Amino acid sequence: MPLLLAPDEPGLDALRSELTRRTLITSAGLAALLTACGGAPEPALEPGRTRTVVHALGTAEVPVAPQRVVSLDSNGALQVGLELGAPLVASETLDGAVSVPPYVPAPPPGFEPLGFNQLDLERVAALRPDLIIGNVPRVEPAYPELSRIAPTVAYRNAGAGQDWRESVRAIGDVLGALPRVEEGLARYAARVADVAARHADLIAGATVALLRFTSSELRIVRGEIFGASILAHAGIRRPPSTDTPGPSATYVSLTDETVGVTADADVLLYFVGGGGSAVDAAATAQRYTSGELWQQLPAVRAGRVVELDPVAWWDGYSVSAAMACLDELDAALARL
Repeated sequence: MPLLLAPDEPGLDALRSELTRRTLITSAGLAALLTACGGAPEPALEPGRTRTVVHALGTAEVPVAPQRVVSLDSNGALQVGLELGAPLVASETLDGAVSVPPYVPAPPPGFEPLGFNQLDLERVAALRPDLIIGNVPRVEPAYPELSRIAPTVAYRNAGAGQDWRESVRAIGDVLGALPRVEEGLARYAARVADVAARHADLIAGATVALLRFTSSELRIVRGEIFGASILAHAGIRRPPSTDTPGPSATYVSLTDETVGVTADADVLLYFVGGGGSAVDAAATAQRYTSGELWQQLPAVRAGRVVELDPVAWWDGYSVSAAMACLDELDAALARL
């Protein structure tokens, strides 16, 4: 998981370095733009009431009814914003064949995609947002500069061990639509209960591993990562190999030689790519699945292997994404 960076993933260090470089390059241009606009850009519409929001990186005075929202996150902020019909003027989008997930409403007219992991401070300032929102890894490296542009709110995501439902609640609250978020989460809980009841015997008798093929390796997905949490909510039991790195790790790396550790799983669910690892992920999957060790896995020999949609299971971070995952899980369990 549009990649949700865990604290120990190398992508976060690279992001910090790149943003430091870009900040030095663009600071003069940003200052000039802010000066030309008479300080921090004003919203296009008459500003209304504000309220104080305490968030992961500090405190912000946010509009009670924001009118020009910029999302610096292709997962939660984008997807929840579209679900709620928020006035998104721009957002980071997914990196891959699909820029905006098909399970959420289409962006509003005039929406500007900001690409994936390509923060441009001058571009954000020119959008004249009255609210900026994103997860901590996206916002933190440039938080002071972003806060000069507009009230900026950061929320913790799965990479920091945050339950995605709490992240969704935080986003909905900032957007002034928490009751609607709670209604959606209630529908999700009901659907989880339905899937668990329909497949109770299989769930009670089998262990399931969730795998992700990246551009370079195979990983067991675990912890609070979105797709893994969906399985946990449905009562899916995970094999011991999933717990190898400890409770806080979000994945277990498997080489061509260590793929055999998944032999303790009765069922293998997997997806190819997702997030920033979509490039060449198909070649990685072909390399692993054509290997002798993969072919000898009990789940493979029993035909208990199901491919899933990476957009929902990795890039998903919303009630709509969770519902899409449950639909796939329901169908997958029915086939086994």
